[in-house]
Amino acid sequence: MIQTKALDLPTMSFILKQCEEDMHFRIKDSEPGLFHLNSGGNRARATFCIEAGIALRLPEKSIIAMACTIELLHNASLVHDDLQDSETIRRGRQSVWKKYGKSHAICAGDVMISAAYGALADIGSHHSLATLLSHTHRAVSTTIHGQSQDIDATTDINVKQYERIAAMKSGPLIQLTLSLPLLMADMDEHVQTAHQALNNFAIAYQIVDDLDDWQQDLQRGQLNLINLLASRSCIEEATYIARNRARYLLKQCEKELSLLPANCAASVIKAAQSLRTKTKASIHE
Repeated sequence: MIQTKALDLPTMSFILKQCEEDMHFRIKDSEPGLFHLNSGGNRARATFCIEAGIALRLPEKSIIAMACTIELLHNASLVHDDLQDSETIRRGRQSVWKKYGKSHAICAGDVMISAAYGALADIGSHHSLATLLSHTHRAVSTTIHGQSQDIDATTDINVKQYERIAAMKSGPLIQLTLSLPLLMADMDEHVQTAHQALNNFAIAYQIVDDLDDWQQDLQRGQLNLINLLASRSCIEEATYIARNRARYLLKQCEKELSLLPANCAASVIKAAQSLRTKTKASIHE
């Protein structure tokens, strides 16, 4: 494991700022891409990665590179998702494809993906670079496969199939927030635990999102767990089942993340707890 001076909270803020500046610099020639980045976002994935890197005492430059990589990939997926789902609004203003057109939206997402790999290369000649690049590629490939399955999914799939699609579509990129720092810290033995925990987190996150959007998704004919369950019962029962499933997955996630070294998943655990709070309505424990 690499040992460097521990980083404090002011440094956390500094690294996040550096990550933001690096993302903008890498896509500076893409007006649509910059428009998307400037629309906001909580940079939760960058925060997870940065705090993990700090906890594992990784070099500052490497933490910035990994966080930038993950955020660029995530934002590329949002640009492409909005196009595929015909979403006209993102973060309170026009989505990229709506403002600049479909072709420019495709290019904006593509340049972010390319820039993400360029950012990761900034780690330099570190012995783990090849592993990090390969790991990142697998995450991107799985995400694309999950998105493709989501597009092709019918409204008569079962819950197990729904969760598999949700995990493939949303899990891999958020898994990078912990797996990349762990791999760079030569803690490969903990990567599988991180993956399982964040797989559960991703599914639960999608369920919570479905709880908010089931009416809209029903009108559009888009995949939504509440509507899948309601086709076999009623909305009230479907909502109850979905909330309980999300809470179970989040509890498992928190339990698994607590096993990781140096408390490196503390910020993810906090996010899981916050998400679990959103599911409490109408559940009596």
